[in-house]
Amino acid sequence: MSLGIPADLRRYFSVRGASVLDQESTQHQVIHARALIIGAFLSFFLGVAANYADIIISGSYLTLHFSTLGAIFCFLVLIGGVNVLLKYLSGRLKTSVVLFAVVTAAVVMHFASLDTLQPYSPGLLFSGFIVGVLALHVVLCAMGKTLALNRSELIVVYIMLMVVSSLATSLCEALLPVMTGVFYYADPTNDWATVLFPHLPADLVVNDGQHNQHFFEGLPGPEHAVPYKIWIRPLLMWSVFLLAMYAAMICIPVILRRQWVERERLAYPLIQVPQAMIREEQEGDLVNSFFKSRVMWMGASLPLIVGSFNALNNYLDAFPVITTAWSIPLPGLQSLGMVISFTVMGFAYLISPAIAAGVWGFVLFAKFEKMLFVFHSGATPEQMVWTVGVSELMNYQGFGALLVFVLSGLWMAREHLTQVARKVLWLDSDLSDDDEIMTYRSAVFGLVISVAVMVGWFWFLGTPIWAGVVFVSLALIVYLAVTRIVAEAGLAVVLTPLTVPDFMIFGLGSKLLGSASIANFSLSYVVAADVRVFLMGIVANGLKLIEGMDRRSRRVVFWAIVVAVFLGMAGSVWAILEMTYRGGGINASRWFFLHYPKIIYTTAATTLEPAGVYWEGMGFIGIGAVAMTVLTWMKSRFLWWPLHPIGFPIMATRVTDQIWFSVMLAWLIKVLVLRYGGTPLFRRSRYFFLGMILGAVVVRGLWLVIDYFTGQVGNHVMRNI
Repeated sequence: MSLGIPADLRRYFSVRGASVLDQESTQHQVIHARALIIGAFLSFFLGVAANYADIIISGSYLTLHFSTLGAIFCFLVLIGGVNVLLKYLSGRLKTSVVLFAVVTAAVVMHFASLDTLQPYSPGLLFSGFIVGVLALHVVLCAMGKTLALNRSELIVVYIMLMVVSSLATSLCEALLPVMTGVFYYADPTNDWATVLFPHLPADLVVNDGQHNQHFFEGLPGPEHAVPYKIWIRPLLMWSVFLLAMYAAMICIPVILRRQWVERERLAYPLIQVPQAMIREEQEGDLVNSFFKSRVMWMGASLPLIVGSFNALNNYLDAFPVITTAWSIPLPGLQSLGMVISFTVMGFAYLISPAIAAGVWGFVLFAKFEKMLFVFHSGATPEQMVWTVGVSELMNYQGFGALLVFVLSGLWMAREHLTQVARKVLWLDSDLSDDDEIMTYRSAVFGLVISVAVMVGWFWFLGTPIWAGVVFVSLALIVYLAVTRIVAEAGLAVVLTPLTVPDFMIFGLGSKLLGSASIANFSLSYVVAADVRVFLMGIVANGLKLIEGMDRRSRRVVFWAIVVAVFLGMAGSVWAILEMTYRGGGINASRWFFLHYPKIIYTTAATTLEPAGVYWEGMGFIGIGAVAMTVLTWMKSRFLWWPLHPIGFPIMATRVTDQIWFSVMLAWLIKVLVLRYGGTPLFRRSRYFFLGMILGAVVVRGLWLVIDYFTGQVGNHVMRNI
């Protein structure tokens, strides 16, 4: 006698939720070209504005984490301002013409009065956007149409903004200084010219013959032009790898979307703020109902007050700085940091209490483990690592747990993946990919081709094929693991315990890899280390949003993502080059323009010396894998088990140290709300925490706008994450 789920019931579970999607899809209109036009400009604008905020204003980061604050702020301006105006002007041709004329005249008069005009100025770009929108609306209004966006189109625009958030800072602002820093920071002390230069791939770095002095210190005068020609070949070489990597990052979430969204019902907390705004957008209502919620504004008031006091302190010392971070010293050179982050609290309130407990509970356990390592060795890490900083063995332990985390997730998805494979091989399958942004066959073939291109790229640079295969495979596994953590646990700030370049360079060693591979993998830190937001996690969250779209329109989302990638990268690279050559990169972020390239090339230079496989670290990978297997089994077998294993792989990273207290506060409040108020109270209180997220976004964006007009620099409104 065989036991199992009947085939009919299994097919039902494989497509459950489809009827709900059908019902919701009928409430939405199809996508028109206006969505791609507006989304394309805003993608370019965010790519420029995010780097302007980092380099010129030196204020709060907008595109550094999975919270995608810049995307939410731009979307808030769109849905709460621009779209309201367009809905009001619908059918009012005379009013539209008059407003267009007045706004255009005001913009021309303002910028004509300026002595110098910076083409990358966010004010200039946004003013041009408003003028263009009003002009296009006049044309459509004369034809009896409108430029106001419906819900499906708003989803497309927001996904495009999220895509730009994944590359404006964490990729472009990190990549360009690394491409130039090796020559600028080389000196007789580090002896990079002798040790490192012979092994670096010349096609991936920029050398203007003057140690790239102008990039870091600025051009001698405004009459000198930015030397774009010297950047063309290196950027094209990097683009081959980056585009292949991005293609893989789009294909993998498409393959797993139905498993995560419809079968496992992951929470996807990071998109619930825009989702709430989109859901409340009604064509008949001028103002979005979400903005009428008093509970939401009560939650938003907390970060607005705290952030505004901190911002005003930079203008007037009389305003106090409101402290939201404390630390308690612990034995073993440890400390227990307690940081209140409104965004982290807001997202953490939207996840299950078990997952939240798993995050903060394992962080406390990690403190105890760190003490043991300090008491045992009494030393700092023997290797250069990026995320733990107590003992590299904890990095390897977390890496082993992360591998098991991914493998267990794929095992849970085995039935779905089998059906996908049957679909790809033209066999009978229970799955339909009509509601995906691309077919499963395109996704699988695209993934295979992308992996081949990335491996071939490393081989072209002198890396053995086997090493390229190992690196690319592990990198995609790590990206997938973090993507799952983001989708399930809603952690806006998360890092892998061990980066793949660290594993290759320190774990496998130069004797096995060779000098060329060490140099190549050192450069790969840009795309595989300290990357706090990346495209795979963004696409996975975006694919949750398409539930509210017309199924026939979902294929447009793929092309919208492609457009956002190209325009976001183009805007970001152009803005960074213009700003650094005009003002000097050393005057910008010290992390990206000073410490980041120095760490990367110091790592490369010191690890070129012969070193074998780090077997002790490999052993701790096994320990972490076994521990994660036990924890996963305990969670699946015993309902009383209190800690979700999702927190174990990332428990020791530095960023988890910074967010655990906020997660614990949200967990405690939610437990009390559910116990004494039940589901009805939770549903009402949910808007309070959505408001906390929105308030944190608004206060950052608002003060960046104020600082832009006043010329204030270094105004970090929210001093914590």
